[in-house]
Amino acid sequence: MPVDWQTAESWLMGNAWVGSLASDHVRTLCDTIGTRWGGSDGERQAAEYIREQFESFGLEGSGIEEFDVSTWESESASITLNGVQPRRLDVRPSLFCPSVDLTAPLVDVGFGMDHEIEPLTPRLSGSIALMSGAYEPFSPPEPLSDRLERLASLGVAAVISPYAAGGRRTTHGSSNDWRDNRPASVPLPLVFTSREDGALLGRLAASDVTVTVRVDASYRDGVSRNTVADLAGDTWPEETLFLGAHHDTTPDSPGANDNGSGTTVVLETARLLARLKRDTGIGPGRAIRFATFGSEEQTLQGSVAFVKRHYIDAHDEPRPRLMINLDELGTGTMKGVALQFPELRPLVQGALDEMGEGLRCHVMAQMDASGDMFPFARAGIQSAMLWRWRFVGRHPDTAFGHSSSDTPDKLRIRELKEYAGLLSRVLLRLSHVPPSEWPADELDLNAVERRIADERGSVVRTM
Repeated sequence: MPVDWQTAESWLMGNAWVGSLASDHVRTLCDTIGTRWGGSDGERQAAEYIREQFESFGLEGSGIEEFDVSTWESESASITLNGVQPRRLDVRPSLFCPSVDLTAPLVDVGFGMDHEIEPLTPRLSGSIALMSGAYEPFSPPEPLSDRLERLASLGVAAVISPYAAGGRRTTHGSSNDWRDNRPASVPLPLVFTSREDGALLGRLAASDVTVTVRVDASYRDGVSRNTVADLAGDTWPEETLFLGAHHDTTPDSPGANDNGSGTTVVLETARLLARLKRDTGIGPGRAIRFATFGSEEQTLQGSVAFVKRHYIDAHDEPRPRLMINLDELGTGTMKGVALQFPELRPLVQGALDEMGEGLRCHVMAQMDASGDMFPFARAGIQSAMLWRWRFVGRHPDTAFGHSSSDTPDKLRIRELKEYAGLLSRVLLRLSHVPPSEWPADELDLNAVERRIADERGSVVRTM
């Protein structure tokens, strides 16, 4: 039966706003539960809450899937400035930073580029380097992980990196290349300090100052969790679309934007589409799978485990026609969809055009390993993230990711409601595109792996 799109989309947009549970989800995840580091009790509580919500919406197969996670925790960290102006500085260790207790000369290496390091080489062995994690202006950008590997090869013992924005901010960042899928394989100890204390270190670096960096950290094996639920398809029930987001956070963050926002919109989109089918009889043509992943902040271990379980080890589960990943939706309004591969661009753009909202479909120049769409793409599944103002032109008050300041007051609940309405419309339209109109050719896994290898060392374009 043809879909009455006027009725369906009016219902979805209206109910995305009236009766929304977005505020409830954000408060529960961020205020009641709080920090949801993969493998922690907080993450377990979040997974149970999400599963309960899926069940309450009437979705099928609502469940929690446990998986083994290689995790990390830091008991303490400090940077102490010695000599001329002894004091302790602002500090946060990078994720999976090993334990270190080191007093050494400080060497300012700028952005850590070759031309900056070459004249400093005699001073680098055994030193602590002060290095900006930003890209050097006008130079070809180099990933932070590559610059750290270069410094490690020259004998640098640890790195201090100032945060770019002011206000004494620090963050739990990563130091390794997530394309390698080795969480504990870090080039060397890396700690972050505030811009203000980084500037102080820069002023004193020419004075043969020494600093002490201490990190007390440990690695352990734990259990993390993914959640999953399905909304059955009416016409092609053996085919699926996929909407996912990660529900975990960094070690001390309530994770409102990263990624309570994405988790909330997965829940709201699932609720809307399930209720649309119940209240109006208008359901998706192909099934829609909803999932949230644990341990994304730990090199995507949750989505890696999910893909392995459902689409690599299992031989009877249909692969999704398209996976859409939601992350940091508090940064700005929805602008469209960014695909990892080009084959679906005309089809997705056609669905967006039918909505009449001015949304655009683009294709990323590199495969993006920073989110849960990457393991799906690596397995040869068409995947995408939403195009929003994540890195360029973001809402200024969402620039607190990976810190204790990523709190619900940074979110615009009205924008999350709009996301849920627009996404439910996109998914419903794509679910009714006949199989004959989808590209038939499967992605070549060998070609995908070659592309990943070739792109290692490149910086993913964000616009």
